[in-house]
Amino acid sequence: MAPIDLAMIRRRAEHNEGMVSTLEEVSLHQQEIEKIEGLGQICRHLKILYIQNNLISKLANLHRLKELEYGNFAVNNIVKIENLQRCESLAKLDLTVNFVSKASLLTVHTLNANYKLTDLYLMGNPCCDFGGYRAFVVATLRNLKKLDGKDVTPSERISATQKLPEITAQLLKELKRDGVDIDNARKVSDARDLAPDENDIAEILQTPENERRWCPATRVAEQRESAALRDEQDGKKKENVDALFANDGGGSRRSQKPRHVGFPELPTDMSTARQCNEGEFDFRFDENGGEFGESVILEVQVGKFMDTSLMDVDVHPNLVRVLVKGRLLQLALPEEVRPDLSISQRSKVTGSLVIQMPKLKGDSGKGSGEGSSIGKQNKKDISNRNPGWAASGTGSETGDELRRRKGRGNSGLIKKLGNVSLRNIVTDTHRTIGGGGDIISEALKPPAPAVAATQTAVYGSESDDEPPEL
Repeated sequence: MAPIDLAMIRRRAEHNEGMVSTLEEVSLHQQEIEKIEGLGQICRHLKILYIQNNLISKLANLHRLKELEYGNFAVNNIVKIENLQRCESLAKLDLTVNFVSKASLLTVHTLNANYKLTDLYLMGNPCCDFGGYRAFVVATLRNLKKLDGKDVTPSERISATQKLPEITAQLLKELKRDGVDIDNARKVSDARDLAPDENDIAEILQTPENERRWCPATRVAEQRESAALRDEQDGKKKENVDALFANDGGGSRRSQKPRHVGFPELPTDMSTARQCNEGEFDFRFDENGGEFGESVILEVQVGKFMDTSLMDVDVHPNLVRVLVKGRLLQLALPEEVRPDLSISQRSKVTGSLVIQMPKLKGDSGKGSGEGSSIGKQNKKDISNRNPGWAASGTGSETGDELRRRKGRGNSGLIKKLGNVSLRNIVTDTHRTIGGGGDIISEALKPPAPAVAATQTAVYGSESDDEPPEL
């Protein structure tokens, strides 16, 4: 049984932005509803109500719906027409394929209180088996213009009105023959509960399908069987999905820990922090990233269209943490980095999260060449270069670069050095190979004893003479 509550109506009110106080139309079909309740309190301005294909056994609790114009109660377990007198705006009523009996024709006259009612559907009910059914209803409901989808003509109404006493007598005679209590059949009280008895439902469930009698208890029993079968199939489907996504530990992605709201606290001893990848993200580490291998770069594969507000990054000297939709990626760094200079960006092509973290040693040894690291690719590049032309101040030029610089002359270099002799400047090639990238450290020799300085001619860029060999 599914009760009508605020949560159910709010789910079915998406077309009204979830607002129920101003709701004018709602569809509650196929919700396994057995009782009408709460509609008059939750959405009193309802004009159209679709509640067909449920298990409702009685029309009740509709007296507050003063603006209701159309009610569809088809394919339910309703056995009597009642309790609609206060729905003054009701213009169309659909009771197709219910259990409105022949005795319930005695309560059709209650619909005369609904002076706007012009369209009524009763087809598929036991009452339609009565020979004078249509004439009885047309003569009883004077404002009716259409019955079971067929227009009521003036001539038909006149004929039905003339035959009404005869048809009524025939109806009462058949009801007495069937042993129906006439006085009880005419009552329309809200206090009575016409729902099927649970014992009858249990008996129907024990009866084979081809031997079951057609009654409200049978419809309730079959609906419950369908619900049980659906729940069983949903359970098997969930088990199959969990088995498909089961990880190596025997668990399931659906059984992961709750998502983090923020970064969890780190232990006091950072060396005890463990690596983890809760979201099973694909990532790539580049220990010698950057132009000169001076940075550690971490690239995390996230959704291309994922909002950046769902991501957060926390960089420590020896640890980096990434939080994506509450799932933590925590990795130890191969060497110490500078968190204050770290940068995180999104790739415009793939949407990946790229974190660039400058190395601490690489930054401090950039000028002196001490303590800085270099990747294998950079070492290979330097091995192909010619560090012999010390006057360039680079020590890592290729042969083509050296020839181009020779063609331009040395005026820029001499101007930079302030016209001092180049003989006292040497290149520490050992530090160059072991130091940082293309940066060459230059050191001055210890000062010589005070003697007369040797004068060396300085050649300008306009001279055709070659400079003396070093």
